Amino acid sequence: MKIAFLRPNLGGQRSNDAIEPLGFAVLSGLTDRKKHEVLLFDERIEDIPMDLEVDLVVITTFTLTAKRAYTIADNYRKKGIYVVIGGYHASLIPKEVQEYADTVFVGSAEGNWARFLIELENGNPQKVYEEIKLPDISEVVYDRSIFKDKRYSFVVPVQFGRGCMHQCEFCTIGSVHRGDYAHRRVELVIEEIKEIFKTNKRAKVIYFVDDNIFANKKKALHLFNELKKLKIKWACQGSIDIAKDEELVKLMSESGCIEMLLGFENINIMNIKKMNKKSNYDFDYENIIRIFKKYKILVHASYVIGYDYDTKDYFQEILDFSNKHKFFLAGFNPALPIPGTPFYDRLKNEGRLLYDKWWLDDNFRYGKAAYTPHNMTVEEFEAGILRCKVEYNTHKNIWSRLFDGAANFRHALIFLAVNYINRKEIYNKKGIKL
Repeated sequence: MKIAFLRPNLGGQRSNDAIEPLGFAVLSGLTDRKKHEVLLFDERIEDIPMDLEVDLVVITTFTLTAKRAYTIADNYRKKGIYVVIGGYHASLIPKEVQEYADTVFVGSAEGNWARFLIELENGNPQKVYEEIKLPDISEVVYDRSIFKDKRYSFVVPVQFGRGCMHQCEFCTIGSVHRGDYAHRRVELVIEEIKEIFKTNKRAKVIYFVDDNIFANKKKALHLFNELKKLKIKWACQGSIDIAKDEELVKLMSESGCIEMLLGFENINIMNIKKMNKKSNYDFDYENIIRIFKKYKILVHASYVIGYDYDTKDYFQEILDFSNKHKFFLAGFNPALPIPGTPFYDRLKNEGRLLYDKWWLDDNFRYGKAAYTPHNMTVEEFEAGILRCKVEYNTHKNIWSRLFDGAANFRHALIFLAVNYINRKEIYNKKGIKL
């Protein structure tokens, strides 16, 4: 068979910060290449052709790209080509996705992909393949040959673990994996990183895409000690409770960690509790930031704004907090009710959703409100989010943060490259149709 892996993007437009889609590298690695030919088209960096002569189209989708994914799926189904849709959106609301696909993958695909290909060839594929529990991913190998000659970022993604033990109200990860967590073998990950730097001339920084790289402290320590031998630069993301173990943060720095995305989410403890963000209950953000700066690790602060205790004055508070600490990056994310999450269900029950299905509504735009906030108007909410993004990323502010004197100037080239890519993305995505 000839198989096309397709990765849609917001409104079909390009992105400046696209990293390799690892999900397709997993599937490619599980595909018998003697029997099947594999193609990849990623709309973030190239056009997705609508006239491919293939036997199977496989589309991955997130809620923000669902509308575009359905358009592509409809195009190929009308041509009689078999279409599979997977990804987080498909895992969260598979019944909707079944309307647009011949087969839907729910959860991780590793356990069912080979079986699906056999059943498809035999003419008896199932409508839904579901992996409720995370599979054993310890020996999973990524086939990165599908990324050859494609212009992805100098930041190269690697997965060590999958899932998260936390159950935050707004988060898709907890809703899909339900507290499960699985790891790849450390030695396999290290060999993969070595191979990346041998074969990928663009590679400068490894980014661990794990939702929480510290889910298993013992395994994380093993990984960091092995990374130390490679003398590379790497980044990751995780919950802020990692800073309770200063020795672990020190080891991260010694092993090459230059940046970490931390889920601060909010600076109001009432909102943190509403989110069920238990890792943040101690709420000592000042000390956490001090520890990361001490070991010269860039902090990418991630916020979820618009929760029930936020007011129109909160935007200035969060800007002041971010400017005070001169974060490497700050993500001012409007709280978005993703279907299938407890947050979406709560807002729906409270009658606060502005759209029946905002992700499919022609009137919805990226960065706009999908629900009515408690303590501000929709207009104040939308204007406040945009203001935070724009003001934090002015030329003046970017250069001011560079000369912070702690971690930022130490990694000046990476700091400037990433900040200006981020700034460009803010303006490119502002108000676009999904």
